[in-house]
Amino acid sequence: MHSRLRLLLLLPLATLIACGGSTPVIGTVAYTPVSGDYVITVGVGTAGAANFNGSLTVSGTSVSGVFRYANVSACVPVTQDIPFTGTFANSVLTLTSATFSNSVATFTIKLPFSNNSVNQQLASGTSVIAGGTCALASSTLQAQLIPSFNGTWAVTLTSPSNATASLQVTQSAANADGQFPATGTITCAGSGPTALTGLVSGPNLQLATTALGSPIVTANYTAVPATVSACGGSGTMTQ
Repeated sequence: MHSRLRLLLLLPLATLIACGGSTPVIGTVAYTPVSGDYVITVGVGTAGAANFNGSLTVSGTSVSGVFRYANVSACVPVTQDIPFTGTFANSVLTLTSATFSNSVATFTIKLPFSNNSVNQQLASGTSVIAGGTCALASSTLQAQLIPSFNGTWAVTLTSPSNATASLQVTQSAANADGQFPATGTITCAGSGPTALTGLVSGPNLQLATTALGSPIVTANYTAVPATVSACGGSGTMTQ
């Protein structure tokens, strides 16, 4: 009787020893951001809402990138490159800028991105720009990951009249300005293909017949389907 009781008492202890004497720890799965084209909107919901357009490169747990800041007060030239560095841990991405107009921006972005009803890849967080002429109090931010324009697009024009076209785009890796060089070919109804060259900046694609020419194709990939102006009309394009 006593021997059987001792055996029953020792069984739970033996089980713990066999499992290393520890209990399982339930944690969260960390999300790793991806390199690519980003739009970060600061001051969401305020009159000072404005966009940082640029690229991020992910290497291990470190992140770096270059952005351009388009804001109402024009506190910094829209062509000025603003480098950012940062890290991510526990599904939080933190970015800090170099000084621009004596200001420093700090962004905290909660990952992962999620898709809304128009297939925007969005994440929320907080932003603050300290000091200088671009100062912005702590506020909500929205980060959007912009898909690549790479591929063949079917263009449907509805204004000023219905028409179709075909657009082929090749988007390259980001340059030193945080923008993405692109080339393309547009085939409008009733005409042959036209070779194009240009840039992707944030959600915007601009293609011209020469690098310095006036764009004959402009597109915005903020939502799906992307909007486009081409072949003398405007409409949408899908892959």
